[in-house]
Order: sequence, then C-alpha cells, then structure tokens
Amino acid sequence: MEASRGTGDFAVGDAARLGLSTAPGGGAVGTGMASLWRNTNFIVDGKASTPGAGGGFELDTDTAEGLYREAAALADDLAEQAREAENLRETRPPAEDPASVGFNDVGSQAFDAGAQYVRAEAEFYRGLAWALGKALGLYQESDEQARRDITTSGGEADSGGGFI
Repeated sequence: MEASRGTGDFAVGDAARLGLSTAPGGGAVGTGMASLWRNTNFIVDGKASTPGAGGGFELDTDTAEGLYREAAALADDLAEQAREAENLRETRPPAEDPASVGFNDVGSQAFDAGAQYVRAEAEFYRGLAWALGKALGLYQESDEQARRDITTSGGEADSGGGFI
C-alpha cells in the first residue's frame, strides 16, 4: 500500500509533500540556505567583510567571535539531529499488514520532511558561521598586516619591534 493513498480529497502522502513545499527552500529544502549570508556585509571593529557594500551588521570582535562559535555549534547540533531523523526513516512496521505498512510509510515521510527541514536550518547557521568567520579572518588579517607595517616602518624588522 502506498502512503500517498488516502480517503477523501486530500491524501496523507500529499500532506507530507505539501509540508515540504512550504518549508524554506521549497521542495529542495536547504538549497540556498547556506549561501543566504554570503553577500551580507559584517563590519567587525570597522573592517567590512564586503568592502564597499555599505550597510550590514556592525559588531565588535568579541561579539562576532561569540556569534561565530554559537552559529557553528548550532550548525553541528542541527546536522546531528537531521542524521538522527534520517535514521528514524529506517523504522520497520510492527507487522506487514496494509494498515501497519501504510502508517509506517507516513511516519517515514514525516521523519524525512523533518530531517530536510532541520538540515536546512543547519545550513543556515553554517552559512552564518562562514560569513562571520570570513569577517573575523579579514579583521585578523588586516590587524596582522598593520603589525607588519609598523615593524617595517620602524626600521627594526630584525628585532621584531619598531618605533611608533
């Protein structure tokens, strides 16, 4: 028995498909969620992740690093939850009668829809972590470059220090 067969005008399997189509990204849940933050300008201590873009989120280094760690941890946790939901799709019906098999198929579809939705959330936070990491990397890179410039301009490049 197919799970998409139901009584009346609206079948159970159709409901599961409708749930997927209304989730972020539509039927292909998760596509585009990771790239949502790619064009966002994060300004960390005055240094823009996308110079010239204007606007964006202005953060101090500590806040940006905290948000980066939180977003990365959420992405990892959500990815694990999605794997667990995908594993639940393998649950076997208690019996091979049509009612048990049909009920099990509906449950499997629900776990699949849930796993896709949670995976999309994980990709959302992974994209945010990537964007914040990029902003932090640019900040750290410019900070290191400034240190090298000061050392070089001081004339004491060999000693590791310079005159200001």
